[in-house]
Amino acid sequence: MPFSQTPIPGKTLRNVLPAGTALVLEGGGLRGYYSAGVMEAFLEKDLLFPYIAGVSAGAANALSYISGQPMRSRQIIEHYVGNSEYVSRRNLLRKGSMFGFDYIFGTVPEQHIWFDWETYTAQKTRFLTGAMNCANGETVWFEKEDITPPFTATVASCSVPILTKIQHFRGYDLLDGGVTDPIPIEKSVADGNRFHVVILTRNAGYRKEPFGHKGFLKAVFHKYPAVAEAMLRRHEIYNRQLELCERLEKEGRAAIIRPLEPLHVGRTSADIPTLLALHDEGQREGRAALPRILEALQKNA
Repeated sequence: MPFSQTPIPGKTLRNVLPAGTALVLEGGGLRGYYSAGVMEAFLEKDLLFPYIAGVSAGAANALSYISGQPMRSRQIIEHYVGNSEYVSRRNLLRKGSMFGFDYIFGTVPEQHIWFDWETYTAQKTRFLTGAMNCANGETVWFEKEDITPPFTATVASCSVPILTKIQHFRGYDLLDGGVTDPIPIEKSVADGNRFHVVILTRNAGYRKEPFGHKGFLKAVFHKYPAVAEAMLRRHEIYNRQLELCERLEKEGRAAIIRPLEPLHVGRTSADIPTLLALHDEGQREGRAALPRILEALQKNA
């Protein structure tokens, strides 16, 4: 079956950054297309991070970066995000999930915008995708080799509680990795990386507020109390990890790339012009950040 869009061949990214350099990716639903734009700037320079840790939309948008397919994410926004099969209340009512994962990770890469599995597999990077283990409210990390058709580990990482179903993979019951490790900087530090490029989807000054619906969460997740507890602690984890990123940046051990202004884009927004502008903003800010990233890497060499 021919693809709807002309396939974009993947390319091997040959400018591999020094060992100990990490790319850390926040989630954020469709706000994550900002991060996809930033990664386009890396693709332009054939830059590859030897270590990438992402959760939720961050992990999903890293796929086209690792497969070396320029502008693949932008094509998805332009042609497919507006389809109600991608994200809609109708999906939630009919299928129990606001995001149409079968469409996003099945129909789109299999029929519309080809995903270059060969280049993805061969790319010389360690790629970690985090998902929440519903049994204990802790993060389970999957390696690049665990991401195979139909992207089940990625789907699990993107499965927002309440808005999507629990996913089952490798013996785990899984939900959104952005609950337990919203900015996976602690994982990157624990794995021994010395310099971290962190892409956030919130502007400077943002701090996460408590969820505030304890009784509702405990009722919805009565079979998985650890999920409710993790969601109630999420703001604490997010703010702690954000503060660590900012401290590392002050110490010269991290570079943060984030929107300059507050984003008026919701997690489930499907406004195509806004998302395209968001992607392009990320690309511009990624280009602008590259000189300071490369300078900081030289100082940390």
